[in-house]
Amino acid sequence: MLGQGCCRAVLARGPCAEVTRCSCGHIHLAVGPVTLRLEEDVLRALGHTLVEAIQKLEAPPAHEAEASEPQAPTAAHGAPGGGWKQ
Repeated sequence: MLGQGCCRAVLARGPCAEVTRCSCGHIHLAVGPVTLRLEEDVLRALGHTLVEAIQKLEAPPAHEAEASEPQAPTAAHGAPGGGWKQ
């Protein structure tokens, strides 16, 4: 609920969230039916955390990155020449 004299300006709006700044100084982050009232420094910290999470989601999983690097065959991994023993 807005206090007397408070008004909000939209900072950003997307398909699933909206960020507004209240004239009293708080930032409001609305995601669906949930609204968080944040201070500006908390919003910035949250933004950095979300960017880090997105970068990790977009990076290939560790096992895929390892598989793309050529590895020398060893007795434990296979026969000489890269073929697998059966």
